[in-house]
Amino acid sequence: MRDAFLSIVARAGEWPADALLVAGDLFEYDRVSRDTIALLRRAFESIPHVPVFIAPGNHDPYLPDSPYASHRWPKNVFIYQKPVWTAHALERVPITMHGFGFDGPNVSTNPFGHLTIPNDGRVHVAVAHGSEMGSLPSGKTAYAPFDAAATTPELLRYLALGHYHSAKRIAVKGACCVQYCGSPVGHDFGETGLHGFVEVEIDGENTRVRDVPASNTLFSVDEVDCSGMESSQQIVEAVRAIANGHTGSRIARVTLRGAVPQELRMDLHGLQDGVRDAFEYIEIIDHLEAEDDFAALAADQTSLGAFVAEMNSQIADATEERKRLVLVRARELGIAAYRGRTTPLRVAAGA
Repeated sequence: MRDAFLSIVARAGEWPADALLVAGDLFEYDRVSRDTIALLRRAFESIPHVPVFIAPGNHDPYLPDSPYASHRWPKNVFIYQKPVWTAHALERVPITMHGFGFDGPNVSTNPFGHLTIPNDGRVHVAVAHGSEMGSLPSGKTAYAPFDAAATTPELLRYLALGHYHSAKRIAVKGACCVQYCGSPVGHDFGETGLHGFVEVEIDGENTRVRDVPASNTLFSVDEVDCSGMESSQQIVEAVRAIANGHTGSRIARVTLRGAVPQELRMDLHGLQDGVRDAFEYIEIIDHLEAEDDFAALAADQTSLGAFVAEMNSQIADATEERKRLVLVRARELGIAAYRGRTTPLRVAAGA
């Protein structure tokens, strides 16, 4: 994440950008370290020719003891301190920046819907943190909720938003572009694919927004269907193939599914060793099932047949996938025990 942040700052300085916008949650107020603050300050000092506008959000609110208030920031950094729209006119270019900051984990007042833009011939841009309710992700808590279509001023040209971790452009009437740039790097397996930042160019009536990757590291969640495979090497090759097509590092969660012959079942630590060099990190989840004719086994007039018939019935009645998988595994172990065989140890493996 630090590398991604530094690459964004460097790009802003080299382009050069007329302004660098940070739409909140730059750090975690509850556990930010002095080392992180030192990194941020030095980074912003490295681009003294680029004004930096920070709109604190719910994770980095502007509080009396927050680093925003208690540390000295470079002269080119402007931090919005209150939940009230504040305007700042740039001197070198005809741009006026608007923004507000959270004054606590929950903003005391919601400024959305109260921004007014004068018709003064300048380009008006805004940066803020909040939840556009038409785009609220499932399970995401709403902070400073608003409806972009109803609250975006007609004369505003660009609204940079923070809070949602996935990039999203929100359509509104008029010339304004409303954009979540998302987190520069995915945080976990719920944030797959490449993340980054956006570069915005406003030229006359045109607003162009480019999505730019900030890191070559991505999270991915994949499944491998092992049905019909005849050797464990085929499983190894199928898992390795997931890393193809991406030149950067991949953090992967791979689920193995399908019915395979008992002799093809493998120790996941062995599989881990076979694919480790293709991934930055890999977590393997084994949902493989033994390839057997369980209906035929259940029809046998033997104790093994009675066991399989009972397990088949419980598996069919299982309403939760987690319970079904446990029962499937129990049936497999039971059949192996009846036949005097052992089965490979199956554990979730991570590099």
